[in-house]
Amino acid sequence: MKYPVLLILFLLSDVCRADEPYTLLSPEKQEMLRLEREAYEAEHEKLRTNWIAPLNLSGTYDYDRSAQGEFFSTTETVSGSIAQDVFRSGGITYQIAYADAKKERESLSRQKEIALLNRQLFISILEYRKALFEKEQTALKLKNKEIEVAIKRHLFDAGKADITELNNALMEKSAELKSLAAIEYSIAEQRYEIAKISDVAADSFELPRFELIDRKAYLDEELDLRYTRANTQTQRYAYEVTASDYLPSIALNAALGYRRYDPKERTGDYDGHYYNTGISLTLPLSYNASSTVQEARALYLKEAASVADKRRSLEGSYAQAVEKIKSFEETIALIRRNLSLYDDLIGAIRSGVEAGTKTGYDLQTLQNSRSIEEFDIRIYEIDIQIELAKLHFALNPSKELP
Repeated sequence: MKYPVLLILFLLSDVCRADEPYTLLSPEKQEMLRLEREAYEAEHEKLRTNWIAPLNLSGTYDYDRSAQGEFFSTTETVSGSIAQDVFRSGGITYQIAYADAKKERESLSRQKEIALLNRQLFISILEYRKALFEKEQTALKLKNKEIEVAIKRHLFDAGKADITELNNALMEKSAELKSLAAIEYSIAEQRYEIAKISDVAADSFELPRFELIDRKAYLDEELDLRYTRANTQTQRYAYEVTASDYLPSIALNAALGYRRYDPKERTGDYDGHYYNTGISLTLPLSYNASSTVQEARALYLKEAASVADKRRSLEGSYAQAVEKIKSFEETIALIRRNLSLYDDLIGAIRSGVEAGTKTGYDLQTLQNSRSIEEFDIRIYEIDIQIELAKLHFALNPSKELP
């Protein structure tokens, strides 16, 4: 195959930078993607540190009056306390690992979303350009049908053709007119699809040229597969965190404060700081512990098994795409061979026209047919680019290799 491996050449404007894979998208979508990133980064920080216990601050004022006399006292206290886990049977380490794995998964989810939007944009532009070629091609087909109708009408008027032949020619012309109308709608539709996600001008945007992605790189780095791997890691650490919740944990308890005690008419007042420390050991005993841990483990193993299944599916998808591209290339090669035959025929017909043995209709029909074949080449080349774009954006969120 003529497409080199692991090379993607792009002719894009300087405004498109590799570190901003969504710069071609609409401002609204760019803002949504920016906020999405902020959200999962904030969640990452929260999950990574949520094992740290809060510091509890309190202040109290007590007034106590004795029921056996006129004695009374006041107590003012300001304190801070904390009960911090220092050991969770590995739970703290797994919690941090879970937060990192979940961030990686959410980052890949966002990359998949950007890749899908960029894929939609580039394929819509390619489909738009393809429809423009199809419109020009159909206009040539229509000209040939008009020539055929003129010839059939002339023969019918001369009594050399029946009405059925003329009717068939008229029906074929009508079919081309309907095709032209359908293509006009397709052009408008693709223009609207582009406008939904981007402000780029479909007519003037300089399209990149996609090349074939290497099979190994595709099977190793495809975004869906990377997401599945990341989700497997996330589920693994979620399982480990769940399991550690039902294992022994040790917490350090500490309190530090200031207290002022005034017994008024009695002795024994106190004005100063105080503190206390301690360690607690906890062993949770839950009836549902085993089933809860088993559920988390099953989710992890199911996701782990899906990695191999996903890779198998990708092998088939890649092979299908390569075969489809090969088919387009073979068709283009066949058309190019036909063009040389058209050139010979056109030369012979032109000589006949000059000699008066052939009509101008014959020459015009052949010239139009040759141009129709040339448009087929352009259309198939775009079909190849569409397939290559699908492979590219399955691997990369942007239009450039990372």
